[in-house]
Amino acid sequence: MTNYLVSGKDNTCYGCRACEQICPKNAITMKPNKEGFAYPVLDADKCVKCGLCAKICPHDNPMEAPEKPVDVFAGQYLEEEALLGSSSGGIFSAVADYVLANDGYVAGCLFDEDFVAVHMVTNEKKTVEKMRGSKYVQSDTKDTYAQIKALLDENKLVLFSGTPCQVDGLKRYLRKDYQNLITMDLICHGVPSPYMLSTYLDTVRAKKGPITQLSFRNKKRNGWGAQGSIGYGNKVKSISRFNNSYYYYYLQNSISRKCCYECKYSSVSRVGDITVGDFWGAQDVLPELNVEKGVSAVLANTDKGLTVLNELKQNLLLTEVELETVAQNNGNLVEPCQMPKKRNEIYARIQQKGYDAIAKEECHFQYVVPFIRRHIPKSLKKALKRVRKG
Repeated sequence: MTNYLVSGKDNTCYGCRACEQICPKNAITMKPNKEGFAYPVLDADKCVKCGLCAKICPHDNPMEAPEKPVDVFAGQYLEEEALLGSSSGGIFSAVADYVLANDGYVAGCLFDEDFVAVHMVTNEKKTVEKMRGSKYVQSDTKDTYAQIKALLDENKLVLFSGTPCQVDGLKRYLRKDYQNLITMDLICHGVPSPYMLSTYLDTVRAKKGPITQLSFRNKKRNGWGAQGSIGYGNKVKSISRFNNSYYYYYLQNSISRKCCYECKYSSVSRVGDITVGDFWGAQDVLPELNVEKGVSAVLANTDKGLTVLNELKQNLLLTEVELETVAQNNGNLVEPCQMPKKRNEIYARIQQKGYDAIAKEECHFQYVVPFIRRHIPKSLKKALKRVRKG
């Protein structure tokens, strides 16, 4: 059995679902704990003690990855719509389009109709387009590992994109190296629980009505940076750490899964063929690039990853850069985020008091602007509007 199934310690499981999917007797199911993170639960009556779950657990086994990338780039997809719909430089979209063009399948994360983050396997471009952009929450990989294995065994080309622990979970589940599998991992900041996001969204629905859209990185509205948007009714509101409590908690590392604070994947040694993330500070290194549209840090970790990127050179702007330059503004390539002292307290108090109560106590800023708006005289509001338009 896995370390978690023996010890029950919640920092010993990434929640990738590899153990659940590999179990030949369906003795393992994933269930949320009190914080809303999925953990394996064992049905001892079904277990035949085959040990497969322990053999393939990403947490319990040493990471198998090259010491450092083969090459490092600043990257930007030349397809305008895909670039604007992506969080940074659109590299996922570029590789996904390449895979689809070669009769392949893409497995990635999207929001379903209830804004729950789920992994899905598809060969439909419209569905792949929904996988663009950061989700800022842990996704449910469901049975995608099994689906991917079936496709690989049919000699289909497959791209899997996810957090490093999800990529490692897939590779260990497969138990062999497939040349027709391309893996792409993210420079991961840590993942909040689905419960935390849904609880926040429920408070929005209670005040504003049904949510029509949610994007944690919206370049079309705000340009490239750490801001997104949320829509309800006929309104769309920009969100960032300065006016949104969930965004604030996320960027403060206050609501991540416990294993994220000791993540072994926070390293330049990467499990994916390709690693992607924001190339923060790109304007200082590559002033000739139009950074307003977003630039990706791209690590080709394997020869396979580099070959794929070379195949795409006519569709990408790729500029070689130093690994240290990328790591300088991506701390999770060096070490995991530190767990704030209030992390456990935040989850406990939200369960006790509700999301709004803790947000009012911890995130005073989000209530300042509405307060000011309510108390500014109409005449002054009109004058300010004229000044802003002028």
